[in-house]
Amino acid sequence: MVVFNAVAQSSKCEDQFALYEEKVKTREYSDAEGLLEALLKECPKFDAKIYTHAEEVYSYKIRTSRTPEDSQVNIETLISIYDDYEKSFPGNGSVVRKALLLKKHKLADDAKVYKMLDTFFNTHKKKFIDYDALQTYFILYFDQYESEETTITQKDFVEKYAAIAGQVAYAQNELIALKASLLEKQETQMLTDEEKQTIADAKPAIDALDAVADNISIMASKHFSCEILSEYYGKSYAKHKEDVAWLEAVSVVMYNNKCYNDEVLYKVANALYKLRPTMESVYNLGVITLKRGNAKEAVKYFDQAANMDNDIKSKADKYYKIASTYRSVDKAEAKKYALKAAETNPEFGKPYLMLAAMYSSVTKGCDLTDFERKALLFLAMETAKKAEDAEQRYKPTVAALMEQYGERLPSKSEAKAAGYRRGKEITYGCWINETVKLPKMK
Repeated sequence: MVVFNAVAQSSKCEDQFALYEEKVKTREYSDAEGLLEALLKECPKFDAKIYTHAEEVYSYKIRTSRTPEDSQVNIETLISIYDDYEKSFPGNGSVVRKALLLKKHKLADDAKVYKMLDTFFNTHKKKFIDYDALQTYFILYFDQYESEETTITQKDFVEKYAAIAGQVAYAQNELIALKASLLEKQETQMLTDEEKQTIADAKPAIDALDAVADNISIMASKHFSCEILSEYYGKSYAKHKEDVAWLEAVSVVMYNNKCYNDEVLYKVANALYKLRPTMESVYNLGVITLKRGNAKEAVKYFDQAANMDNDIKSKADKYYKIASTYRSVDKAEAKKYALKAAETNPEFGKPYLMLAAMYSSVTKGCDLTDFERKALLFLAMETAKKAEDAEQRYKPTVAALMEQYGERLPSKSEAKAAGYRRGKEITYGCWINETVKLPKMK
């Protein structure tokens, strides 16, 4: 009899939840609110989405409240829902969202909000990935450090900054990996609406985490320098050289503070590369290596990072970085990677602008006559137009280049003197490796 009742209750919860979820998805929030009360009372542990959907409902009601009194009631209801969520599904992150809600509506002082965030950070660190929460957490700690009554030492401050900056990087890596796995899944399977939304939300969340990393780095940098960081982390390197979490945190802190030439950062980045190379850590090692003057080695890391990247825009950016790195040392490789960047992302105009600039500035390296150098401007113009086709925002830039190149084009008399005429082709070797068919000249 007990088993029968349990099955009946489960079936009832399933039916109620399905109806409730449908109302939320169709944004019939008033109807959803009416169904929520029974679910919270009779089926509190049936599905965590009871609470995440309730958060959507009451966040909407708070935004659209007509009076301060209505707003207050909805805020208090949402706080209660966060408490119920934590009770039914401990460690889910609702404590963090509750803390942010209390701070936003000035319902708790900064000390209480900080304590809530700090406790969750220390007990459920892997779930502390909300960009707003990470920034708020750091700012509250930063304000404590700068207050006249502070008992926080510089060592404490560096450690806390490292922990939060490392967590920002962790959150980014988790989102990047999740998006990549869903994009891979999409190639062979249909994604759910929820999975499609996850992909759509990933880019703005990753960008927001980038902004958080920059913001907290700028704030923290006034209290320490690369020399201080190097001395502090240098003392601990031997002890932690195989501790991936420590290496990641140090790498993020020193990289974000642009300590590119520091020996400690170089050792940390290389150790991390050997133990657990990620797309971001490999790319960062490339930047560090390039700053140290080893372009050939840097390109190896950039190429590896690009191969690990499943986002076409980000992958193309990395190929463009390689092209830029090669531009002054190996023009053939620069051209190869510029074209690779453009092929990877057809909506990327910068590679074509780089190639146009390279074609328009050939000097003595390829053993060309003056006329042949000038004729390359036709190729430069054709290539620049591809940048505009890829990205309309480059239209003014391309127009200016057309005018600039047009003033330097060879004349009809110069072509005749060089033994060329309209329609004749010039085949270029060297790094250029292109054929230009001469158009009508003035």
